[in-house]
Amino acid sequence: MRQINQRLDRVETDISNVKTDIGRVETDVEKLNFKFDTYQNASDQVTRLATTIVIAAASVVILSPVLQAITPAISALVTGIAPGNG
Repeated sequence: MRQINQRLDRVETDISNVKTDIGRVETDVEKLNFKFDTYQNASDQVTRLATTIVIAAASVVILSPVLQAITPAISALVTGIAPGNG
């Protein structure tokens, strides 16, 4: 009878230890989920930033020659409408 009680005590202790371990695993999984969400958000932001930089650079490359080409026409237009030139 004593052996049975000792075994039951050991089983209870083992079950308690398993419950504690499961609690730790749940906490670790929650931390990993938070880290993954944070990484995913940061990755999305970096992607948006890179896209914005590429678009800005392309705009400068495309618009620079266009603006240089129309600058004389704009200057002539402004000079033509300036007061006293009519």
